[in-house]
This record gives sequence, C-alpha cells and structure tokens, in this order.
Amino acid sequence: MVTVISNVIDSEGIPIEVTPGGGNLRRGSIPYAIDMRRGVALVDHHLSFARLFASQPLVAGVVGWFMRQHRRVPLKVYRREGDDGRRHLRPGEHRLATAIDRPWEGGSSIDLVAHLLGSFLIHGNTLTETDSGAREALRFLPIDWRYTTPILAWRDAIGGWNIDTDSPAERRTRGVDTVLHVRDYSPLGPFGLSPLEQLGVTIAIEDAAQRHQRAMLANGVRTASAIQASDDRFFGLGPEERKELMTGLREDVEDTQAGPENAGRPWVLPPGLEVKPVGQTAQEAALIEQRQVSRIEALGVYGLPPYAAGVHERGAELPEQRQIAYTDGLAPPLILIEECINAQLVRGLLHEEDIFVAFDFANLLRGDHLKEIEAIREAVATAVMTPNEGRSELNKPRSPQDGMDDFYLPRNNLWPLSVPYPDKGMGAEATAGDGNAAEPTPAGSTT
Repeated sequence: MVTVISNVIDSEGIPIEVTPGGGNLRRGSIPYAIDMRRGVALVDHHLSFARLFASQPLVAGVVGWFMRQHRRVPLKVYRREGDDGRRHLRPGEHRLATAIDRPWEGGSSIDLVAHLLGSFLIHGNTLTETDSGAREALRFLPIDWRYTTPILAWRDAIGGWNIDTDSPAERRTRGVDTVLHVRDYSPLGPFGLSPLEQLGVTIAIEDAAQRHQRAMLANGVRTASAIQASDDRFFGLGPEERKELMTGLREDVEDTQAGPENAGRPWVLPPGLEVKPVGQTAQEAALIEQRQVSRIEALGVYGLPPYAAGVHERGAELPEQRQIAYTDGLAPPLILIEECINAQLVRGLLHEEDIFVAFDFANLLRGDHLKEIEAIREAVATAVMTPNEGRSELNKPRSPQDGMDDFYLPRNNLWPLSVPYPDKGMGAEATAGDGNAAEPTPAGSTT
C-alpha cells in the first residue's frame, strides 16, 4: 500500500493549519503521495490553494468568472425516449431530479454545481457523498477536499476515502461507489492536478509584483529620490559615526517623506545634503507588462480568452470572444461534471441506463430573440422539429392542440407529413380516400 500524507492532517488525524485560520499550510492543501509535492511556494512561504483563491486577485478573477457564469447553465435530468428523443424530468418525477433541485437541507441546484465546479477549479478534484434515505430518496453531501485522504489499494487505484471533520466523532470512511469524484487527467496518479499548482511560478511572480508595488506605495516618496552628501566632512567620520548619522537621517526621511500620506511635502534637509531624483529601472518599467503576462498565463491554463478577464483585444468582436469563452472555457469542465455524474452515479449507483443528466446551454448561447424565433420557424417549416419542440426551445409550455406534435414541410402552405399531399389536379377524395371526407386544412390557411 502506498503511504498517503495529507499536509493538513496531523499524526492524530486532526485537521490543522500552521497558522490557524491563515491558510499557511506545510506544503499545499490537498492529499499527496510521497515524493509528489503539492502546493504553491511564494517568496517566503507556502499558501494553500483555498487561501490563494481568497487572497489573490489573479486567481479570484479567473475562477470567479466560472462561478458566476455557471449559474446561467442549469443542470437537468432527462429520460431517453425512442432512438434520439429525450424528455426533461422535473423535480418529483425522478429522485435524481429531486436531489439535484434540493441536494441538501437549504441547498439548491446552483449550490450543488458551485461545489462541484469550484473545488475542481481550485483543487483539481471535487468529492460529493451520495446517500439514499427513506423511500429511496437521494441526497448529496459536499466534502471538503482538503480534509480528505484516499485509501489506495494500488498506486493508481482508489479504494475508498477517509473523510475528516472538525469533530473526531464524525470521521468516516466511504467506498468509491458512494462518493462522486470529479477530476481531470493527471499523469501522477488517480488525482487531478490543481490548475493553481500548474500556475505556481506565475502566482509567485504575481505575488511578488503585488508586494513590490505595495512597498513602493508605502515607502516611496513624491518622486523616487536619493539623498547625496556633498560635505567632505561626512567622509571624514568614522564608520560608526556614519552609520549612526545615516540611521537617524533614514528615520527622519521615512517619517516626513515616505508613504502616500506624505506625498507632495517639500524637502527640508540640513546643510551638506541634497536630493537627487532616481529614474525607474528597466524591471520596474516592465512590471505592469509582467503582470499582464501573468494574467494571460492564468487564462491559458483555464482555457479562457482575454475577454473573461476584462482584456479586450483589438479587432476581436466582443460577441465572438464571449462565445469562445462559453464554448472553450465554461463548457469543458461542466461536460466533465455531467459525464462523471452519469458514469458514477446514474449508471454505477442507480443502474438506470435510460436516465442521464446534461447542462442546458441554450439560454447561455442564445443570441438575438427575434433571430432565434426565425431560426425555430425555419426548423419547424423544414421538419427539423415540431411546433411543440420549438416552444420547448423558448421555455414555453407544450400545446395540447392537434398538429403541434407533427412534422411539416412547405407546399403552398405548411402541410403535415402525416397527411398525404394530393396529386396535382386531384381533389380531396384522393387525399382522404373517402368521397365524403373533407380536405385537411393546411397550417397557415384559414377556413
């Protein structure tokens, strides 16, 4: 058995942090096998992935975009009907639809997807416990990845999970069949890689750049300057005297000139000292550009175009960038989540081959409302969909009227496919096969 260590679980099995509540962990924030380092090393300390999301605007901006946009994409349950048909199952019609609508007490479907997506984007993994209650009711229980350790029967196979909580009495072990595990591919083992681990160097540079700018604002004077001693007597002093003089002068300058509150104050120096302006170094001049590069690197790891971080490229249309962000950025992780639910929960636990879940991107990708109606009208007029299917695309209720579930093709008017079209020059008797039958009224005509 491979020994697995969690850097937030001590020898007695209690979740801890080096700085309680501060998020400064020993190495990272997720379980790792020996020789598999996890975490982001900043200049002088390590920071957990969760704390990075909470404190770094680079991470919060990218992950926050996903967390806002997923609310516009509902997770729905469907039942397969016929060869390619499907029917949307609403809460109360199936226990999975009810569980997704109310995953836990006080929770909603948005809360469930936020847990699944958020942990995946930050830690590269997300765990959710499933439980069957009375009357086969299904419920979900979110699991904090930081306080969970895997049970590895083999180095590449997870046999179960040890789930820790704040209360030692509530620690529990669960098998893989009752825990939904969403992860992406990793060559290092059966765990997903956190995008923040892949962005370790980028985040370290960004953190250093922020601290540099903050120090420049806190310690800088009105213009970057140096104080030059022009009195030859200064160089005649002993080392200790010069050091004492420089220390006192530095303290006086910091009290009267340094910091944003002292900006604009005039210089007042004793005789023999003068202020010399100092220009920016090449590194300081390129600092803003470097931070821009860091942002682009973060977008690249998460698969987002610059639009998602508020960067608008010249010559790129905003609707096109928005479409790319949805299809190339938001869709892949949501599709991974729905496929994990279908494979592990629907087929693995519930054993229902005709049931599946899918995110509905129709509202998100929907464009101009009038153009959408025109597209649906064209689809109905060419037998691509029925009128009721077109109404469903617009989130309208199905109509019980005759002909609303039929397919139509254009003749002189729209003609239902279920009614044979009369040959040219023949009357209604040839259509109906009965001399007493009336000719069908085609769609779009009046009687």
